[in-house]
Amino acid sequence: MRILDKQSITFKAKTSFAERVANLHILHPKVQKIWSLLDSMRYHNSFQGGKSSPRHRFIMGLSGVGKTQMVERYAEKYEGYTQIDEIGDEIDIRPVLYVNLPDPFTIMEFYQSIIYSLNAPQIPGRPSMGDVKRQVFTLLKMQKVEMVVLDEMDHILVSRYVKNEEAMSAIKHLTNFGKVSVICVGTPEIEKLRKLDSQYFRRKPPTKLERFKECDEEFLQLLASIEEQLLPPKPLFLSDLSADMPLPQVLHKISYGLVGYLTPILQEAFLLLGVFEPDFDEDTSVLDLGLVLEEAYTNIIGEVAEEELKKMILID
Repeated sequence: MRILDKQSITFKAKTSFAERVANLHILHPKVQKIWSLLDSMRYHNSFQGGKSSPRHRFIMGLSGVGKTQMVERYAEKYEGYTQIDEIGDEIDIRPVLYVNLPDPFTIMEFYQSIIYSLNAPQIPGRPSMGDVKRQVFTLLKMQKVEMVVLDEMDHILVSRYVKNEEAMSAIKHLTNFGKVSVICVGTPEIEKLRKLDSQYFRRKPPTKLERFKECDEEFLQLLASIEEQLLPPKPLFLSDLSADMPLPQVLHKISYGLVGYLTPILQEAFLLLGVFEPDFDEDTSVLDLGLVLEEAYTNIIGEVAEEELKKMILID
């Protein structure tokens, strides 16, 4: 399956292999499906013209499946533009806003995190909650925000300062008055927040981003897309099961099917092979990943017993 279009491939061909490794972003069908879902939500809300409530979503997955990278990249994809208003002031238009929820979570910090993500100055001094909320809603309208992605929703669950119900009430207030779609992102534990109220349960359906549980055709497609994005000077055979030491099986085992492990392990492996050295020659260097994958795994994961690691990342 070809993941990149011709324009993307041409652009990447102009960069060095080291740059492509350093900026590796694994875009695969599971992510593309969720991106399409988010697109459809925004289109629906746009055609409604604010006449009905925006659509919302919970996106859940194990730590390491690539949730944060997925939603950050989606926000970057629609990073917006600068508009000049009638008096000549420049306004940054932000269709999709990515917000990393504060830890510890408080309602005041929640609103201030939105202001920070909009690159707006904080109100000086000690502003009231009302002042901060009004600034948030003014900015959302002025900057034409259509969708707010709230990452690390798990911070609400462990907050010592705010009850879960109060936090979700603040998010509900944001959707009602801000007229924006809200995407709540976190581990499967945040399902508890969705079930707090029948309205949340009905209006914020869940979507799961799963790990690659098996070294199957889907995982092979993922590896093929990685090699296509990297455009190595010589084939790496990442998705070749017929080799003497099949890399797909090794990569699946050491990453546990988690993109959040697979990406840094590959980047570390290339570092160990000297890709980032000034004298690295793309044309003559031999990139044998099999020689360094074990060391790369240890450098990234650490010396943790396999069973202990699986328990920590909630894999049976």
